[in-house]
Formats: sequence, structure tokens, C-alpha cells
Amino acid sequence: MATDVKYRTDDASNNNVIGKKGQLFPKKAEVDLSFENLTYTVNTFSKFKKVKKEILHGINGSFQSGQLTAIMGPSGCGKSTLLNVLAGYSISGSSGQVYLNDSLRDEKQMANISCYIQQDDYVRDLLTVRESMTVAAHLKLPTTVSAISKASQVEDLLDALGLSIHGDTVTKRLSGGQKKRLSIALELITNPSILFLDEPTTGLDSQSCSQFVSLMADLAHNQSRTMVCTLHQPSALLFEKFDQIYALSSGQCIYQGPPNFVIPYFAERTIVCPPYHNPADFLIEVAIGEYGTDVLVKLADTTKITYIKDHNNCHLISEDQELQLENGTCLKNNNIADKRQTFKSKILNKPPYYLQAYHLYLRNVIMYKRNKANLMLRVLAHFVIALIFGYLYRGVGNDASVVISNMVFVYGTNLFLVYTGQMAVIVSFPLEYKVLKREHFNSWFTLFPYMISILLVEIPFQILCCLVYIVPSYIMTSQPLELMRFSYFTIFLVVTSLTSQSTGFLCGATMPVKVSVFVGPVFVVLLSVFGFAIRFTDIPAIYVWLHYFSFVRGSFQSLVYTLYGFGRGVLPCSDEMYCHYKNPMKFLTEMEFAQVNIYPEFFYICFFFLCTYVLTTTVIWYRLNKR
Repeated sequence: MATDVKYRTDDASNNNVIGKKGQLFPKKAEVDLSFENLTYTVNTFSKFKKVKKEILHGINGSFQSGQLTAIMGPSGCGKSTLLNVLAGYSISGSSGQVYLNDSLRDEKQMANISCYIQQDDYVRDLLTVRESMTVAAHLKLPTTVSAISKASQVEDLLDALGLSIHGDTVTKRLSGGQKKRLSIALELITNPSILFLDEPTTGLDSQSCSQFVSLMADLAHNQSRTMVCTLHQPSALLFEKFDQIYALSSGQCIYQGPPNFVIPYFAERTIVCPPYHNPADFLIEVAIGEYGTDVLVKLADTTKITYIKDHNNCHLISEDQELQLENGTCLKNNNIADKRQTFKSKILNKPPYYLQAYHLYLRNVIMYKRNKANLMLRVLAHFVIALIFGYLYRGVGNDASVVISNMVFVYGTNLFLVYTGQMAVIVSFPLEYKVLKREHFNSWFTLFPYMISILLVEIPFQILCCLVYIVPSYIMTSQPLELMRFSYFTIFLVVTSLTSQSTGFLCGATMPVKVSVFVGPVFVVLLSVFGFAIRFTDIPAIYVWLHYFSFVRGSFQSLVYTLYGFGRGVLPCSDEMYCHYKNPMKFLTEMEFAQVNIYPEFFYICFFFLCTYVLTTTVIWYRLNKR
């Protein structure tokens, strides 16, 4: 087990000590990230025509291990695009070569040695800091690492990043800086060689920014990590904390080198920084064209250097290496030994599927327990509606004079459980899509265990809600108290509700929230028309397929047959004059339900259920891997 380590800030004016420098992780291979002729294009529409727009224009660069590099530039210059392409987050539309040391980047290898922390802190709001770290450790570390070692490593990381005192704090109550540190801690569990961070200082005050950048610098220097982040316009103090600056202007690189070389570098090109001016502000002013667009063209041409490869790509400007810039060519001194070699990283053995599903399930249980208000509301709503329906339709289940009313009760019951099953989950995927994408991209787990963990929580709870409704409403409406009929009635309603729940997941996964909450209910209404609002013989030929396709229709007809079929005897009649449907078979015959076979209908509903979840999983997989 690695020894405990603490980091401290380099800001002498700051008395908040994060800790002592030391060794937290086993030393990993040093990985330099370089790229050549990198371009990125997107499709846009101009005057109703599709036009390709180039965001990055064949740029070159190199980010060294053990250094903290900032990609800077004005808004819209391509900072985040460059970071996305280098991290492998955006692949479609990009071209050029990206190298890890001297080897062309391999996607699987890149995913194994790097992690990407996005601008917004997408963490699970209902978990504590320690719970979040523990779950991440169980999901990301192999089973060969003992639970004690995982817990010890979690505590070391929390201590190292100054989160120990917040270990039992729910993450939604953390400050912006604490969430940023937690986002890094969650990814440091696997000790990545490369960390990408998109606008990590956004939303932080000056003191928090200084502490956070100092922390990133320590993580880069002490473990020889390659740390790359995007930055908009830092203060002068913050600017000096970076080892390298990579400046972009309209998708072109205009400078790469140490921050203290910015002013002399531009001064040699007759671009003079005003006295007492923030170098970072000066750099941005140059990038937006305040000193002329022709200047930007010359700077971009200068930085398009020819790389001479000797197992390592050189920098345009470097304090550690003696470089010469001759005719736009970057030359490296012969006495500088090449310290890095092509590496082959070991792929961590992830826990098996069943263990991933187990830990994800425990995480979901914890979050559900902390969201008691939502759970109680769902249960209470089912119980209250059961009492209302039971009172409105009391006694209709065993009275020949109100058979039609009982059919309406069955239809309403079916539709109610279909709606509640669907609407309870239709926004669940959109709400957590961003955090799911972050976890999936950083290889926390595979998709199949994630889906299983969701179903293991949602399905039992939806079954409970169905039973809370079915039992009191069935008794209050005087339905036949026969075990066989009650069992079939319950099973069909539960399976139908779960199938509707699957359609809710599918709608949420395939459409935006505003569209899915409209399309989902409309889809259910369309399917519910068949079997209740129209008889089979009256259905136009072009809509017959919808009759057979509708799982709501199959459930409704099976429920009615369950109550009145299977040789049920003559019904008592409360009307002394006449009861038309005293014989249940007469009612089934007139409704065209007499030939209903509930077993094929049951298997069809189950088949619909399975197909919908397979389709949902496929859609989610496509969205998560579409880069």
C-alpha cells in the first residue's frame, strides 16, 4: 500500500495547508502527448444548406509529462474542442495524428491511462464524499485489491486533496471548489498518467482558484503526470503557476511555451505588452485580434513548425530544453537524452459484471433512501387513488346490473398503472445522462451492469406501488375473492405496469425531456383505444396491426376475461327488473372477449417488455459511445 501523502499550496500568502508532498501512488510510465496537423470540422447550416466549418486548422503541439499545461484563448477559439479531441471525447470530424510518446494513440490504451473531467461537476448529489469514493474504488479497481486496501487508498486520497473533513458530507452540499477536488479524486483512484480538465476554475473565487491550480501543479510535478486544462482569462498570479501555455486564436496556435516567455516572445515580433499589464490579458488581446489580424497570421505560420522525431516531439519554447528556432524548424540539442520510450500500459482488470451490478445496486439503494419524499409520494398517490376508485366503483365487481361500470373500473385501473409506471421514470435518464456519460467515458463500468442495477431498484418498487393500489381497490369494488382470479388480475396489472415503465425509459433515452413527456402519454393513449373504445370488427384495415401491437389492449382484454371468464357462474342482480349481463359469458361474447386466450397475451406483454429494454440499452449505448 502506498504511503500517505498530503499536498500543500504554493501560495505563500495562503495559510491553508493541504499537506506534505510525497508519494501516494506507484510511479507510472511518463507519457508525453503530442499531435500533428490536427483538424476538426463540424456540419452547420447556412441559408438552408449544409456547410462544413473547420474549428481546428491543422495545429501541432506537445504536452509533456510532469507539467501543468493551460490551453488558452478567447471564447469560440476551439479550446474545448481541442481538449475533447485529444481526450478522445470527440472523434467524428477530426483528422490528424495524436501520439502517446512516439506511438500513435490507441483508443483503448488512451482510455486506460487518461481521464477527462468536464467543466460542470457531474457527481451523484445524494451520496456522501466517502461513499462516492468507495463506490468508485470498487468499480474501477480490480478484485485483486482487497477491500481494506481500497478503503485505505480512499482515505489517502481524501486526505491528500483536503476532503477528509468533508467525508460524510452529501455532495450536493459541497462548495464549488470541493466538488472540483472530488471530481479529481474520483478519477485519481486508477492513477491515470494523463488528466484532461475543461475550465476547472469556472465558478471559483480567486482564493479557491489559486488553491486548485496549486493542487493540479502538485499532481503533475510529484507523479510526472501530464495535466492539460482549458483556461479562459486567469489572473497574473494564476497565470504564473502553469508550466506551459498553449494559446489558440480561431483554431490556430499562436504560442506554446512557459508563461514567463509570453512577453519576450511577442516583443521579438514587435507586439509590445503595455507596462503593468497582466500577461494573460495581453495574450487574450493578441488572440482576439486587437493588434491586427495580420499579426495572428504571422504567429500561426511561425508556430506551424516541423517536428523532428527522435522518440519525442519537441516544444516550440521550453525552459528545460535548449531549443533553437531556425526558419520555423524546432531543433533539439543533441546532448539531451531521450528519457521516454514507447510504453505498453497494462489494462486494469475490471470487476466482473455481477460485482459491478452489485456495487451499482448498492449505490442506487443509498440514493433512493435519501430521496424518501419522492418514494413516499409515489406510494401515497397509489394508495389514495385506490381509495378513490374503490369508493366510486364500490360493489361493481359482483353485480350483473353494473358490469359496464366494472369494465370502466378495469380500464381505468389498467390505464392508471400504465401512466404511473411510465411517467415515474420518463425523466430519470435525462436527469442523470451527463453524470452517466462522465462515468462511462472514464471506464467506471460497462452498460449492462448499470441497466441491471437500475432495474433491480425500479422494478421491485413499481411492483410495491402496484400492490398498494390493487389490493384495496380490488376488495372495495367487490371483485371475486378467488385466489386464481386475484392472482391473474394482479400479475397482468404488474407486468403491464412494468412494460409501460420500460417505454418510459425508452422515451427518456431517445428524446429530449420536453418531447418525451408529450410523446410517451400520447403513445399510451393510442394503444389504449384498441379493445375498449372500438371493437375489433370496427377497426379499419390499416389499423389492425395496432390492435395486435398494443400491449395495453392485450392486458385490458385479459383482465376482463380473468374476472368474467373461466366458467364464472351467474351474477347476482341488484336490479329487480332486469339484468342483461347476468350470465358473464353473454357480456364477453358481445364485447368480443369470449375467445381471448390470456396466456399468449401474457407472453406477448413479457416479450414487449424485454424488447423495449433491449432497445433502450442499445440507444443508451449508442448515445454514450457517439463521439
